[in-house]
Amino acid sequence: MSEYLKLIPKAIPNATEIVSALKNEVYLKYDKLPEDQKNEILRRRVICSTCPFMSKNAITSQEYKNLTGQHYSTKRTDEHCSFCGCNTKTRTSGLSAKCGISTWNEDNPTKQLSLKWTKYEN
Repeated sequence: MSEYLKLIPKAIPNATEIVSALKNEVYLKYDKLPEDQKNEILRRRVICSTCPFMSKNAITSQEYKNLTGQHYSTKRTDEHCSFCGCNTKTRTSGLSAKCGISTWNEDNPTKQLSLKWTKYEN
């Protein structure tokens, strides 16, 4: 529970974007999104599923360990970004969002990483 509570200060300023992402999740589920937006969300999810910084991967990722000095550890059961903490389904559904690596880059200006995906421009 404490891991989720730590996300609140980050979530409050992004409430509008989070609501939009949640709306897109529902629209995607009921096939109500335009085809290009649906494809973009699904493309992002494929990228995140293989990312070494996605929670289930970061636990054993050598890339994560080399970067941070340790393996990722979490009690959360949802798939989420180890850098921004966002649930992967929600983050990828936010078409105005960019990859969670952006959070790492903001916190580590001397160790910049390339983003896996950026804001969707239709």
